This record gives sequence, C-alpha cells and structure tokens, in this order.
Amino acid sequence: MRLTCKSMAIAALAMAMSAASWGQTRHKSLNYLYSISGQKTVAGQHNREPNSDPAKWTAQIKNVTGRYPGLWSGDFLFSQHDIHYRAAMIEQAKTEWRNGALVNLMWHTCSPATAEPCGWDSSVQRKLSDDEWRQLLTEGTWLNGVLRSRLDAIAVHLQALKDSGVEVLFRPLHEMNQGAFWWGGRPGPDGTAKLYRYVHDYMTRTKGLSHLIWVWDLQDFATLESDLASYDPGEGYWDVLALDVYGSDGRGYTQQKYDAMVRASRGKPIAIGEFDRLPSPEELAAQPRWTFLMGWAELVFERNSAQSIQRLYDSPRIVDLSEMPGWGTVSAGNLARGRPVTVSSTESGYPGANAVDGSVESRWSSAYADHQHLYVDLGSNQRIRRVKVVWETAYARYFQVQTSVDGHTWKTVRDVGSNTALVNDLTGFDETARYVKIYGVNRATPWGFSIRELEVY
Repeated sequence: MRLTCKSMAIAALAMAMSAASWGQTRHKSLNYLYSISGQKTVAGQHNREPNSDPAKWTAQIKNVTGRYPGLWSGDFLFSQHDIHYRAAMIEQAKTEWRNGALVNLMWHTCSPATAEPCGWDSSVQRKLSDDEWRQLLTEGTWLNGVLRSRLDAIAVHLQALKDSGVEVLFRPLHEMNQGAFWWGGRPGPDGTAKLYRYVHDYMTRTKGLSHLIWVWDLQDFATLESDLASYDPGEGYWDVLALDVYGSDGRGYTQQKYDAMVRASRGKPIAIGEFDRLPSPEELAAQPRWTFLMGWAELVFERNSAQSIQRLYDSPRIVDLSEMPGWGTVSAGNLARGRPVTVSSTESGYPGANAVDGSVESRWSSAYADHQHLYVDLGSNQRIRRVKVVWETAYARYFQVQTSVDGHTWKTVRDVGSNTALVNDLTGFDETARYVKIYGVNRATPWGFSIRELEVY
C-alpha cells in the first residue's frame, strides 16, 4: 500500500519539519524568517550617523551592487543632532517597510548616570558601579526614573511605527557580553539579562508595543559558548538570536560559533547581527541557518572590496529587496492562502484546497501520472515576486511555474528541472497575473504529484 511504502520517508520528513521551522507567530516578518531558515539569508545594511541621512549606507550598497539590501537598519543614537532627527529616521523605516524590507532598530543610549545627549566615550561606554546598577533596576530610584524616561522617549517613535503597521526587529542593549558598554558585560541573573528583561517588559506590557520582534544579541568572543548561557534573558524574552562577528576571538565565521548559536536558538531564527568582513558565499552555504546578515555602516566598504560585496549579493542564497515577499497583504504576505484552486486530478481524500489552507500537515495529491497541475486564483491581477512550493514525499522531478491573467492563456515563467528538493522557494519574479499554476511535467516517484502548500507573494 502507498502509505506503507512511504512511511519511512514521511517520518524522516516530519522530523526535518519541526514546529519551529514552520513558525506561525503574530508577526509576518518573523514568520518569513522562519520560512527561509536553512535555505536563504536576507542581506542587510546598518545606517548609523547621521540620522538626518538615514539611508546613506543602504544607498551605497545599491551603488556598488545595483541592488538594495532586503533589511534596512537604523539607530535611535545619542548625540544632539541624531536625537533631533530621530523622526526622520522613523519615516525612513516606514518607507523601507512599504518597500518590502525588514526593519531593524538599535538603541545605543547614554548611561542613565549622565545627561542626554552625550558622548561615546564619556557616557555610552561609561561603566556603572554595582550600587548604580542596583538602583537602575529598583523602582522609585532616580536612576530607574531616568531609564524609564528614556524608554518613554523612544516609545513615542516606536508607537508611530506600530500605528503605521511596521514590524520592528528591535535590538536594544546589543552585544550583551561586551563589557565596553554601560549595559553590558554583567553575566548572571541579576546582570545584563535582568536589564534586558526589564526593558522588554516595560515596552511590551507598560507601553503595549506588540509589534516589536525582540533580538537577543552577543559578540563573538572566545567565551561565546558560556556567554550564551550567562546572558540569556530567558526563552520568552527573545524571538531571534543574533551574533556580531568581528573576529573578536581572532577568528571569523567558524563552524564552532555557528553550531553554538544553533544549539542556543532552540529552533528560533538566528542571524549575523553585525559584521565588518563579509561572510563568503561558501561560508553561508556551510552555515545555512543564518536568516539575515547586517553589515556595519562604513565598515562594509572600508574592509571589503567592491568585487567581494558584489559576489555576496550574487550568491543564490542571498535575498535582496527585489526578492522580498512584501508586507502589504494578509497571511504574512501569502496571496494564495484560502483562494480557490483548480486541479487536473485528485487522489481521493486529498483535495486541491489542502494546498492553500495554510497548513503543511495537509496536502493535495494528483492521479499517479505525469502532466498534472494545480492552479490558484488570486482574485485579481497581482504583482508576483516569489512562489514557494512545499512538496510531500511525492514531489516533481521536473515542473513549471506558469501565470495567466485570464485562466486560459498561460505563460511559463520558471522551469525547474532535475529537482531533488521538497521545498522550492523561487524568487526573482516580476510578473503581473491573477492565476498561478504549478504544472508537474515528470514525477520523482511512482506516485502522483503531492503539494503540502503553495505560497505566492
């Protein structure tokens, strides 16, 4: 019987597809990170000073590569000029989100023991005494009041993003194991992790900023393995685990660091939070679970040649802005979810609607023959940039993606041959169509074609 013959393969597939791998959170951009984990890495670029020019370094990437990065990053910062232009930085964040980018925000902030605005050496890197640290986290003290007032100031801007529907990868108190910053380098339950929890609870519970995706970030010191335990705020306090790779241990993108991050992530997305030297395409291929990487402002251009930047952006693993799914629709941008489908044939019990129901636990199956198809009606002409097919064990060795504006005349927009993957995440489209068809030309198994989920973005 079919199920008996396939039982071992199905069991193996189920193990590979953990619940986290198909994460369905309330944040569509976080769902996207789950969906690409192990397959793709979004290219990102940080834009630090000045906040009056909040896309300066993103534009430089475009100048070098001809492409915009898929992640834009800004910072609230601490100088008088940059505080004055925080609103401009927030407007840029709104624009980037509308353009389909991931939005990342950092919070380099003055020490609560000094006035704001402030200087880098005199405040951002001014250490607090143990007594000041205790006061900082004690309600009703002067230092605690300063902390809350500064959180209030940035919460206004974060609320503006929430009101505009912008989700934010929020990375406060970054490089928590970095002792140079006033907030960092304090291991243990009452150290930096406690401050992170305080900030998280204040912004989410007191301020109601439910659009924040919390990034827990460390630097790549030789102590990384133990730091991942010593600085962990707790699983409920972070959504993404990021590592800043500066070769702080004298080495770069080592397998040891990657493996430590994967273990500590507990199935959540991991990312390269900052870097000066680019990872190579080969390093990314060997470390496939990095969901995004973010170059640090000017350092990307000071420490990498234009050729190496171009080579990274040319990698098939890298997602630039043109390949992002966009955030303007329901179901995390998936235009196909819940839409009507038409199929060439159906195996009893596995109807076509199963392929667009939002669950990889159900599936459509065709008759046991080549040249079968399934197509979805998006309801109106849509701009199509990405098509993702999640196959059951009965997958296609050769298939085509076709589009149509009327459901009668079809255009083949992608041929996929010699396929061996159970997930085909196809990007780089720029089509306008109402109907999207997966046309199975040749089967890879004796059974038919079986699709767990068809997604269109």
